[in-house]
Amino acid sequence: MSDTSATSESRLHDAIASFGRFVRQAGCDLGTGEIMNGVKAASCIDITNREDFKSALRSTFITSHKFIPVFDQLFDLYWRNPDRLENVSNILQKLYESRLAQAELESIKQQTEQMKQRHLDSFEPREEEKEDDDKTFDLFMYSPDEILREKRFDAYTEDELEEAKEFLNKWRWEFGERRLRRLKPGRKRHRLNLRGTIRKNIFPTQDFVELAWREQKWKSRPLIVLCDISGSMETYTRILMHFIFTLHTINPKLEAFTFGTRLNRITHTLRHKDVEDTMDILATSIKDWSGGTRIGETLQTFNLLWARRVLGGGAVVLVISDGWDTGDVNKLGKEIDRLHRSCHRLIWLNPNLGYDDFQPLTRGVQTLLPHADDFLPIHNLNSLVDLGKVLATLNSRKSKSILPAYA
Repeated sequence: MSDTSATSESRLHDAIASFGRFVRQAGCDLGTGEIMNGVKAASCIDITNREDFKSALRSTFITSHKFIPVFDQLFDLYWRNPDRLENVSNILQKLYESRLAQAELESIKQQTEQMKQRHLDSFEPREEEKEDDDKTFDLFMYSPDEILREKRFDAYTEDELEEAKEFLNKWRWEFGERRLRRLKPGRKRHRLNLRGTIRKNIFPTQDFVELAWREQKWKSRPLIVLCDISGSMETYTRILMHFIFTLHTINPKLEAFTFGTRLNRITHTLRHKDVEDTMDILATSIKDWSGGTRIGETLQTFNLLWARRVLGGGAVVLVISDGWDTGDVNKLGKEIDRLHRSCHRLIWLNPNLGYDDFQPLTRGVQTLLPHADDFLPIHNLNSLVDLGKVLATLNSRKSKSILPAYA
């Protein structure tokens, strides 16, 4: 690279950095990383083409589509030049010639501030937040989706509940896999496929032998869900049943049960295409909905009637309950231990774990906790996302358990 070319490139980088600072002064969120990406993008295109140069900077500088109109105005006002940028020297010359008037700069700043204000006005704070003006500066740091994901299920309004359902439908859920003993034909050199090798070389047309291979075969783990529908879980039941319905649409082999004072298998009901129809059927068919809780007795029924049918193939069991139990604690300990030894992994999901001051004080919690491989909260959308990440990584018996310090 000649000295002239190197100097021109350096001046172009300085020009892009100056433009980045100008965009940041106008109110757009722009950091050093975005400016460096803009420099890299400009080195990969023909900078004599104005539209390519503009698109390269827009794609690297702007992180939110809401600032695209502002960026376009800033670019046109800052880089005042003909439709074609003739060379690098011309770019730098235009940089010094195109100093924006103070009035124009203030106008752009006002547009950006108005955009931020419209974003803030779209969020209506709760009554206790309206009394504290010092908290208003935090609102712009979180989008409405982030606020919804962090809000507890028992504090949802009807509109927020519908938005949460849409979120569950759109999220990409994955399930852990288990390795099968049988192999399948493949390209990975795990084990030689003698039969396939002989078949490919019966009538050889080349001087070398073409080898065939077998590779490991994987299959999704069965997922069993036992959901508490007692009165203490009433505020969480609707969204959790929708979550179970969503998982069943992705994995039709999922087995779902509800329990309160009795055990109810609801897998066949989840096969309906409409979730609202499913909820209506469940509300009318389940007799112990929002009633008492006898976890030990319902687990005993599951172990006697369903364990052998659904727990094969390294199944993962989700027990969704707050741990409040009015039944026999000794029976609960015996049956949860049997369930734990019959499955690949037992995950207990407790909505009360979402409280910072949660302590395992009830008898049911103290009995269930020693037998859980994972003890996770299930009080908001973020907790469901974290659960999805755990399920996606359950490929080995050696995967690390997630338990609190007091477990």
